[in-house]
Amino acid sequence: MLQMVGQKTTVPAPIGGWNAKDAPDLMGPADAIALDNFFPGDSKVYLRNGHTSHATGLGNNTETLMAYDGAGTKKLFGIAGSSVFDCTSSGAVGAASVTGLSSALWGYVNMATSGGPYLWMWDETATDAPYHYNGSAWAQPTLTGITASDVMGGMVHKRRLFVLLNNSLKFGYLAVNSIAGAVSTFDLSSLFAFGGELVACGTWTRDGGAGADDLAVFITSNGECAVYGGTDPSTAANWVLVGVFKIGNPIGKRCLMKVGADLIVNTDAGVTPLSQVLQSGESAPSTAVTDKISGAFKDAAALHGSRSGWQMILYPKGKYAFVNVPVSGAGDFHQYVVNLTTGAWCRFKNQNGYSWVVHNKELYFGGSGTVFKADSGKSDNGSAIQTYGKTSFNYFESRGISKQFTMMRPVMASNGELPVEIGFDVDFADGITTYTASAVTGAGSAWDDATWDSADWASERSPIQEWRSVEGIGYCGSFRVKTSTTAQDVDWHATDILWIPAVGL
Repeated sequence: MLQMVGQKTTVPAPIGGWNAKDAPDLMGPADAIALDNFFPGDSKVYLRNGHTSHATGLGNNTETLMAYDGAGTKKLFGIAGSSVFDCTSSGAVGAASVTGLSSALWGYVNMATSGGPYLWMWDETATDAPYHYNGSAWAQPTLTGITASDVMGGMVHKRRLFVLLNNSLKFGYLAVNSIAGAVSTFDLSSLFAFGGELVACGTWTRDGGAGADDLAVFITSNGECAVYGGTDPSTAANWVLVGVFKIGNPIGKRCLMKVGADLIVNTDAGVTPLSQVLQSGESAPSTAVTDKISGAFKDAAALHGSRSGWQMILYPKGKYAFVNVPVSGAGDFHQYVVNLTTGAWCRFKNQNGYSWVVHNKELYFGGSGTVFKADSGKSDNGSAIQTYGKTSFNYFESRGISKQFTMMRPVMASNGELPVEIGFDVDFADGITTYTASAVTGAGSAWDDATWDSADWASERSPIQEWRSVEGIGYCGSFRVKTSTTAQDVDWHATDILWIPAVGL
C-alpha cells in the first residue's frame, strides 16, 4: 500500500488553456504548456468530440466546402479534383454537379437577388470563370467589362457584388442585386505605398458615433488595408475613403472571417479583429486574438504560411472558433482552437481537413476523397482520439523551498475503461510521456505500464482519484497526462501533488 506522506497541494485542471507566449516561469497555474485534443472548458478540461464519415467517393482532396443557404433549401457542396459534388446527404456522392474545373480551390458567397438566392463562386487561382447555383442548377454568369477568369475573390456589400481581379489593385463591382452583367472597375493603386495585389475583401460594421455603418475593406498581399464608406464606387459623393492602414501580411486568400459586427483578419502577426488593429496599429500584438499562443502561431505562419488550407471558422454550436493550420504538404493539419467564452486556447490534431464549413449549424471538413462531420462521436472515424496535456510549472505556494515530490493524483472522470499515462517534470524539464495505443474492451484503467491499482471505471461517469508514486526533487513541478479512447468521455478536473521539504538534498 502506498503511504501518503507530505504536504498536499491541489492544482486546477488547465482551464486557462495553451500558453505559447510566456516563459515557463511566468505562466499562471491554470495554463498549459501543451493541450492537444483536450478542450479548456469553463470549469474543467475535457476530451474533444470526434469525427465521422459523411460523404464519400469524391476521389481527391476536398479543398473547398461550400454551404448554400436558400429559401427553404440548404445544400453542402464539396470541390475535389476538377469537380463539384453535392455532399448534402450522407453516403456515396452521385455524379458530379460541375466538371472540368482547373482547380479545387474556390471561394464563394451567398447572395439573394430579386431572382432568388444564389451561391456565387470564383476560382482562387484565377484560371476558370465564376459559376453560380440558384438552388436547382449551375451556370456560368456572363460578365462584361473584365476577363471573367481574372476573378479570384469577392464579397457582398450593400446589396452589391464586388470582385477582386488577379494580380491587380483594381476591384470590380456589379449593379445592385445583380449576379451577372456589366462589371465596372475601381483602381486603388495610388493608395498603397507597398504595392502588391488585392487578396481579400470584406464588410466591417463600425459605429462612427452616429450609429452603425457598414464599411468596405480591401486588403493587399503586403498587408495594407483600404476602408471605404458608401454604396456606389461610381459616385464620389457616395464612395468615401475612410483610411488606409498597415496591418500584418495576410495568410492566404481565406484570411477574413466575419464575427458579429467585426471583421477578423488572419495575418503573420496573429489573428486580429480589424477594429483593434486599426486603432492600435501593426506593432501592437496584444490586440491579437492569438496573443496567448503568439509564439506557436508566428512559428506556424513562418514555416507553413505559403501552404494552402489556412482558414478561420466560427462554430457557435461548439462554442469555439479555430484557425486551420496546414503543418505539412502531405495533408496534415492542426486546428488552433479558442473557447469563445473564456478565450482559452488548445490544439486539435488528427482532423486533417483541407477545408471547413458550418452547414445547417453543423461543422464539416473535407478530407481525401471524403467529407467528414466534425464534433461527432467519440472516435476519429473509428481511430482513437489521443490527448496530451502538460500543465504549467507550479511552485505549490512555496517558491523558495526545494521539494521532494512523492505522489500525484489526477482527478479525472470517464464513463468507461481509459488507458492513461502520467508523468511529472521538475524545474522546467521537458519529459516524455510515451503512449502505446491498445484496444479498449474491458472495464479497467491502465496508467503508465501497469494498471490503476484495482480501481475500475464505472458505467456512469464517475471520478477516479487514485494516488500514484512519482519521483523528483526541485522547486517547481509540472504534470503530464496522456489518454486514448474510441468510446468514452473524459473530464479532467484537477491534480493533487504530495511533497516534503528537501532538506539537505
